[in-house]
Amino acid sequence: MSIMNKTISILVVDDHPIVRGGIKTMLEMGKFESYSFQVKEAGNILDALKLADQYAFHLIVTDSQLGKHSGAELTKSLLRLSPEQSVLGFSESDDMNVVEHMLKAGAKGFIKKSVDTGELIKAITAILEGRLYYALDIANSLIERRILGKTFAEFHSNNPAVARLSKREIEILKYIADQLTNEEISKKLFLSKRTIDNHRQNILNKLGMNNTAGLVRFAVENGLLH
Repeated sequence: MSIMNKTISILVVDDHPIVRGGIKTMLEMGKFESYSFQVKEAGNILDALKLADQYAFHLIVTDSQLGKHSGAELTKSLLRLSPEQSVLGFSESDDMNVVEHMLKAGAKGFIKKSVDTGELIKAITAILEGRLYYALDIANSLIERRILGKTFAEFHSNNPAVARLSKREIEILKYIADQLTNEEISKKLFLSKRTIDNHRQNILNKLGMNNTAGLVRFAVENGLLH
């Protein structure tokens, strides 16, 4: 979706009121030309799930650690409640295990708690437009851990979902993860756009998905990137 000329509804989940309040103020009091924000807060998983069931949030921003529970647990519960829900994780920790758990749970991005308004808006915009967003230092660390790179073959080689795809479909999926349109992919592979359209739909069907965001997340999680 485009966030131009829209009021964006966001739920911020953190067990520290000062953190929730800071993000709420940052978004609701900011002067943005083309959009505005409405922010609700939750201090724990139960309150977050109640609010998510009551309101249709465009995005849920959650701490990676919520008392005895984790942001990954919340993310899984949110996606069970609404598979199309978008989640952005954040943390003050540099522990990449936390980021990896959030990614595997289904989060579409991860940033640091020290984020400034500009990067927070970039993350929100990217996710609401169907893309993934990771702060640069986090993305670099993930690459070093082979979570995002092609060297993560040992992970996806045993994934039966990947095995269902043909070599051509994997090639096209990589271009989709690179944010190329079907027309751009057709020019890269010297195929007609209709052929790419058909391949894209076959990939969605085989993986049981219904949108590009799901394909991109699948590609990232399985190292299917150029």
